[in-house]
Parts: sequence; structure tokens; C-alpha cells
Amino acid sequence: MRSLVQLAALAAFAVAPVTAATHTHGVNVSTSSNGPVRSCSDLEMTFDGEPAATSVDQLTAGGGGTLSIQAPNNGGVFVYGSPDRSDFAISACKGVARRAGTEATAALAQIRPALNGRTVTAAGPEPGDWVVFFIVNAPASGAVSVETTNGPVHVEQITGSTTARAINGPIKLLDVSGNASARAVNGPVAYEGHGGTVELHTDNGPIKVRLAGDRWGSGSLTATAQNGPLAVDVPRGFQSGVRISSSNHSPWKCSGCDNGRKTWDNDSRSIEIGSGPVAVTLSTVNGPVAVDWNSSH
Repeated sequence: MRSLVQLAALAAFAVAPVTAATHTHGVNVSTSSNGPVRSCSDLEMTFDGEPAATSVDQLTAGGGGTLSIQAPNNGGVFVYGSPDRSDFAISACKGVARRAGTEATAALAQIRPALNGRTVTAAGPEPGDWVVFFIVNAPASGAVSVETTNGPVHVEQITGSTTARAINGPIKLLDVSGNASARAVNGPVAYEGHGGTVELHTDNGPIKVRLAGDRWGSGSLTATAQNGPLAVDVPRGFQSGVRISSSNHSPWKCSGCDNGRKTWDNDSRSIEIGSGPVAVTLSTVNGPVAVDWNSSH
């Protein structure tokens, strides 16, 4: 099984499952395969090692305006853009610490996902021995704003507007362009793409950037890690400038950077690679740097 919620410290996603305390129950949510989380059946939920009772609610929102998705504590959000969609189809994957039967059915009924205006939320009973994950199929040109606490955010193929915020959980943006921003506190941010106006920031977490294509499209990418490592993969022959910098005491590992334009002094360290005007600016304060300028993806 592949975990949803942690990244490896610097170079790759971790495979350890997510564990978060919910009152007296420990909830663990992982994927049932190595593929993307496209439906609730791709999730496996347990409480204290026992399978959760689960059910699914469906919500639909119109395509106009920004859709805000606020996951409950320990819940996550997965958003997938499609050029063929004009509205937002939302699956609320519910899990509760009960065995199957009438008690489980009653407990699941008390978990209430809701669409209030343009905001998706979920409420449930006390104690909090329940969890909800939202899977959203969105218009590619739509606008989304996502917030989680102790859970993951995944946004893919949105060309409109994306805002992602996570506390104690990871954020992954894949082929997201337009205007996009991601901010994680005590968690990692991963990005893969090649265009848009994109801003990434972590406090006490790593940033992993994988540039795609042969150049950066319109806009720019800015990423800053505060007290966290920074890793970047740049394709061979990338025809946009990439500037990477750190505080002066940060350790560096730079593969293929012999021809890069380095500035090393008592205050900071930086290198410029690629060609053309600088479109990608990456930095870390109090974190190590790993650069691969040989990637062939």
C-alpha cells in the first residue's frame, strides 16, 4: 500500500502510513494500490488497526467562482481537473470507528458533508472517531481553495486558480498552472510542472520541485523553504533560467552543475542554471539543497 500523507525528507515521497490521534482512536488512511486516489474505493481506512465502516456521499457545485474545500481534522482533499467538466463533482469518503452493522450505519449518518454556498465542509459527532476525505472532479479552468489539518492535499491539472494550505500534512501540485500557491506548516510541498504563476512555501518542511518540458511557460515559479530542505530536478537543456540559493551554512549536493554560474560568499550561496531569463527562483533558509541538472524526464 502507498501512504497518502508523508514525504521523504528531501528526495521522494515516503511510504510510511499516516497516523493521527482522534481522541482515543488512531486513524490510518492509506491507498489500496499504487495508482492515484480517484474514488473512495482507492482508500483504506482503519481505526486502531481495525477496518473502518465507510460510506460515500455525493455533492455537486456549479462551475462559477472559487470552490473552497475545508477538510475536517485528519481528512484530506484530492482535486482533479478535466477540460470536459463544467461543474464540480464531489465525493465525500466517510469513515467511522465502528464495526459493520446498524451501529455503524447510524454513526455514518451523523457525519454530514455539506455545500454551503461555494464552501465544502463536513461535521460529525463527538468524540471525533470519524474522518472524511474529499475527492473533487473539477473543471480544468476552475478555481479551488483547499485547507487541511493533519491530512494531505493533492491538486492535479488545474489551469485556473489554486490555493492550497496544510498544517501537519503534505501538499502536492501536479501539472497545475494559472495562478497557484501552496503553503505548508510542518509538512512538505511537492510540485511538478512547467508554467503559470506559482508560489510555494514551507515552514519546517521540505520542498521538492520537478520541472517538466524544455522551458518554463508564462509566469514564474517561486519556492521558499524555511527550516527545511530543498530538492530540484531540472531537465537537460532547460531553456529558462533557474536560480537556487540558500543560507551560507547549508550543505549542497549539485549533480551536473559544473557549468552553473555560482555565487558563494559569507552570507549566502547560489547557483544559476538553465538558459534565458530567470523564471524559476528557489531558496531555503536553514536547510540542505539537492540539485539534479541531469534529469531526462
